[in-house]
Amino acid sequence: METKAYKKYFQTFIAAALVISLIMNFNLLAKLTNLEKQLNNVYHHINDINSTVYSQTDRIENVINEMKEEQSWISRITMDFNPSKAVGSKAVATFDWQVRELQGDSEVLFHYAVGEGDDYRAIPADELQPGVFQVQVPVELKLEPMWEVGVFTTTSSSNIEEEAKEAIEEKMIKQDRDYRMKYFVSVTYGNSLKNGEIHHENLGHFGTRYYGILRADIHLFDETLNVSLFNDFMDRPSSYAEKAYLVKYEGETFIGEEEIIPEKQNQSEGEIWPRYFHLAEVEKKDSMRFKIKVIFANGETFEREVYQSTE
Repeated sequence: METKAYKKYFQTFIAAALVISLIMNFNLLAKLTNLEKQLNNVYHHINDINSTVYSQTDRIENVINEMKEEQSWISRITMDFNPSKAVGSKAVATFDWQVRELQGDSEVLFHYAVGEGDDYRAIPADELQPGVFQVQVPVELKLEPMWEVGVFTTTSSSNIEEEAKEAIEEKMIKQDRDYRMKYFVSVTYGNSLKNGEIHHENLGHFGTRYYGILRADIHLFDETLNVSLFNDFMDRPSSYAEKAYLVKYEGETFIGEEEIIPEKQNQSEGEIWPRYFHLAEVEKKDSMRFKIKVIFANGETFEREVYQSTE
């Protein structure tokens, strides 16, 4: 009898302990859930505060800039340049600005330099109306697409290794050097001379805006290669890649070309850009070189060497 009573007491104790444990775990889970909600609320509140702070900071900076501009003796200088009106490499950039509290008989000059040096040229500004000036500056630039070339080796085990990549940033750096324009405005009245701040403009970027970016991916296999070409734009283009060809050489000898076939990739009806081209299973041999030739809708043609066999 005592043994049965002991077992019954022990079972009751275990059951009570389990019930108490379940209640405690449930309460703990509820508290953890509540804590998680509170932490999420704090997190969202902090994000809201950060967003508000950033927004207020931007507004304050804009107000300060507007106040500086209003109090400055010269307004912001605006530049107008239309690459589609360029003739060859020759183009014209138009600059407009306003000089406040201009004295009579003042001489207003526009100073500019192109390239890496600081050899500024000065040209007199035309006064369109009292205090409003304009200059038209002849510039020479090379309107061409931005090329980005990637060469990939595909092994028999289907592993892909990128062998070489000419990053788009490298071309941007070169354009920054060659087509960087610096300019400022000076006003002379009697013995008084005022020079405005030096501004910078990258004329090399206009070619990219006009023709976009040409990305060529060359996938190498044991005896063949595949070519993928993309013509993409940061904004609606003035022209676009219409046809593309893979030009083949053996050493310096031209041996033929193949059209890279245009393809549509999830484009809406009537949408002509971005442009996609693909060519598969092109035979490659030792000492072969490959160029891509792209013909744009306006008739301009651009070529770029994309691969040379080193075997």
